[in-house]
Amino acid sequence: MLDGLNGLSDTTLLAWIESSLSSGRHQLAAGYQGQTLLYQDDQLKLVIKVPHGRGLARYFHIRMLKHEYHIYQKLKHFMPAPTCYGFVAEQYLVLAYIDAPSLRQSPPEDEAYFYAQLFQHIKSLHKLGIAHMDLKKKDNLLVLDGREPILIDFGAAVENKNSWHLINHYWYRLAQRFDFNAWIKLKYKRQLDNISPADKPYYRKTWAERIAKKLKPFVHRQS
Repeated sequence: MLDGLNGLSDTTLLAWIESSLSSGRHQLAAGYQGQTLLYQDDQLKLVIKVPHGRGLARYFHIRMLKHEYHIYQKLKHFMPAPTCYGFVAEQYLVLAYIDAPSLRQSPPEDEAYFYAQLFQHIKSLHKLGIAHMDLKKKDNLLVLDGREPILIDFGAAVENKNSWHLINHYWYRLAQRFDFNAWIKLKYKRQLDNISPADKPYYRKTWAERIAKKLKPFVHRQS
């Protein structure tokens, strides 16, 4: 159901999505989990996240989009993320389109400002009980107006549940470390010997990163 969009109904948008999928038009990007469509009219510009696959694979991808929708509901007042307008037909995630290149496409004009802001955004995100978990991907960070960081793609985000979920609490703390580690690697362009004394407390390898580093040479030999 759409929320906060005047003049655009669920029925109209759903018909547009189905027409776009059948014709192969309006595709913005595609990945292994799904694709994104770009909707625009005289007043609106939206990103529609669409699940891929059939059967169990499609069910899993829809569950991931539903999880992301739940996360966005927690981020209604978190300005450095796109506005979420709803989850149409229980399978299509509707987000505001942000006209900005990704960090992969365009480095910020003022890197010191950008990474200082990103650090503050990560801390604010964690105060809300959400860890992004996938900030290492430069495509998940947009550079608005050449300097402002915008966080997108919360499909892998971890929520800190206020209950006696010990596994969840452990996973959330791990996800927080992933966020800060990603910030350090991006800021220092993986030149970890250059980390300043002030930033060193925010970088600590996780067990997953240690294992990945050991497996990396083997994977490269197989490729």
